[in-house]
Amino acid sequence: MISLEMKAPIQGLVTNDLCKIRKVSTPLLSPASDDLVYHVSVTDIAENDRYDLMILFSADSAKRTVVGRGNAHSWSPDGKELLYENESGALLIYTLQTATSRFLTQRDDSSYFFNHLADKNCIWSPDARHIAYISADISNTNPENDDIRVIDDLLYKSKGGWGRPVYADHSYTHIYLVPAAGGPPVILTPGACNEHSITWAPDSRYIAFISNRSARPDNIQQSDVWKIDIQTQMITQLTEHAGLAYQPKWSPDGNHIAFLAVAGSFGTNDSTAEDTHIALISSHGENFRYLTKSLDRRIEHVRWHPSGNYIYFTAGDRGDTSIYRVSIDTEEIEVVQGGAGCISEFSLDARGEDMVFVKSDTDHPAELFKTKNQGAIVEQFTHENTDWLEIKTLQKAETFWFQSFDGTSVQGWLMPPVDFDQTKHYPLILLIHGGPHNMFGHDFDERMHLLSQAGYAVVYINPRGSHGYGQAFSNGTLANWGGNDYQDLMAGVDFVLNKNPWLNAEQLGVTGQSYGGYMTNWTITQTSRFKAAVTDGGLSNLVSFAGTSLYHSLMESEFGGRAYDHFDLLWQCSPLRNVAWATTPTLILHGETDNEVPFSQAEEMYVALKKRGVETKLVQYKGEGHGWRPDLKPNNNADLNERMIQWFDTYIKIAAT
Repeated sequence: MISLEMKAPIQGLVTNDLCKIRKVSTPLLSPASDDLVYHVSVTDIAENDRYDLMILFSADSAKRTVVGRGNAHSWSPDGKELLYENESGALLIYTLQTATSRFLTQRDDSSYFFNHLADKNCIWSPDARHIAYISADISNTNPENDDIRVIDDLLYKSKGGWGRPVYADHSYTHIYLVPAAGGPPVILTPGACNEHSITWAPDSRYIAFISNRSARPDNIQQSDVWKIDIQTQMITQLTEHAGLAYQPKWSPDGNHIAFLAVAGSFGTNDSTAEDTHIALISSHGENFRYLTKSLDRRIEHVRWHPSGNYIYFTAGDRGDTSIYRVSIDTEEIEVVQGGAGCISEFSLDARGEDMVFVKSDTDHPAELFKTKNQGAIVEQFTHENTDWLEIKTLQKAETFWFQSFDGTSVQGWLMPPVDFDQTKHYPLILLIHGGPHNMFGHDFDERMHLLSQAGYAVVYINPRGSHGYGQAFSNGTLANWGGNDYQDLMAGVDFVLNKNPWLNAEQLGVTGQSYGGYMTNWTITQTSRFKAAVTDGGLSNLVSFAGTSLYHSLMESEFGGRAYDHFDLLWQCSPLRNVAWATTPTLILHGETDNEVPFSQAEEMYVALKKRGVETKLVQYKGEGHGWRPDLKPNNNADLNERMIQWFDTYIKIAAT
């Protein structure tokens, strides 16, 4: 008698697994030991919410302790205490020896949006006496009449979404100082200006910060580095350059301040085409120079080496994000930690010899890694997702390069279905990134794995406009949305279809979020080759977007001037202009309180498609803001993904039978 062994079906990522993903972030090494605090984002299904746990690792006992929910800000200089903020905005100090917390002060937040790189941070002074923090002055937030809203500024909207107001309040964000031992806080920067992104001088007398103190800060997206003397409260401007400054960091010897900067004449509170680079000035604001222009990549996460001779940073390059360092004397740049994968954050130890960093790849969510022996050994430090991943089959994505329509080399990735069999044929989904200056790569993306499990191959490409390939490539969408980037995407689809006979050219789908949603809308008005489309948080009319979005300055930055001077070009680049050519069944997903890409963008596309007679459906998520963000409610996230898969199944798989 022959025994037949039953094999368990292969299963990849399904929507029920989304709540199991624990996202590791924000490592902070102690300045006096190898103690470490980091964050883990966790889903609470019963509460339909996500929250951040602060995990403290004691190097002596190898014990991990949950400090609580919230955000760890800064270690005390002696490493014996930890400054953190709970979910209610209270700043507390956790003492390691007693494992107890004491209240310090209440921090208030403003709903006014500066930009994606603005840091509302809280930091201990080097002499351990004070804590400086960013907080809103909420005394101005109550309107005279709740039924009447008077608007006289341009950045009057907030980002919107669960727990956030739809409109910005009228408070200003300032620098406050409070004794670390406790006591009443003092405001250092009162007045009608906003400040953010603070850094202490090593002598604990000065604080550098970022502020836009132009005559029309809502209308002119520019910012500079300033400093304040905490004894005299005298404020001094340190930079005066066209462009935006971000995240200053004072050097260990006190002689320099490093910061991220762009120099475009039309700034934006969204992502710019111009790559951020490290700028350096003296502590008095002299000798401005860039350190990293020779790398020709987008720079983030600036950290000084304790010696003061080097600055460490991350940069994306052809789908990988690595840690680099630059010499402030020679401007020589070298890779410190690299390889396939995306490093999102890191923290140097007190000696500057080793570090911890957060890294993910295409089939592993972000985890924490730690180096030893001056980086010679790298060990995985957290295993938050190991257990549930062991019973899953997640496909790796393989990278490829192709020549686009004009000979430009473009990079993409192809992920096969979970049940891949080369003798069979599979439908293909084109997934388009947002930005437009984001970068796909060796990173973990839930959507790809959900589609892979559902029986689809997924192709994703970095078309012109993506960062990670140099400034000229990043500029590829300027004044030309839906131009060369669209042709890059179509050339990439043709390439993978020609190279992989197991793909079915008659079963194609397209989807994307934000700018990816824009490109999805654009694609269905340019070609009928795709059998189904899913647009998430996408733009449809650049003219109306320029007047309704929180990011109205994005149109100025991308199209080289005020929107009203370029309405013809904005309309030319709008999917709505060509909607009469659309025939593709289209599902439109959008957040109700999305101020980044207002819900009206979805309505305009939906109504036009409906009147055109195209199969279409509009799904609004009540209370949600913009797209695939960590604060998307778990139930809504699952629903959104289920609807995406069902739409593709209906119009690609079922329609083909």
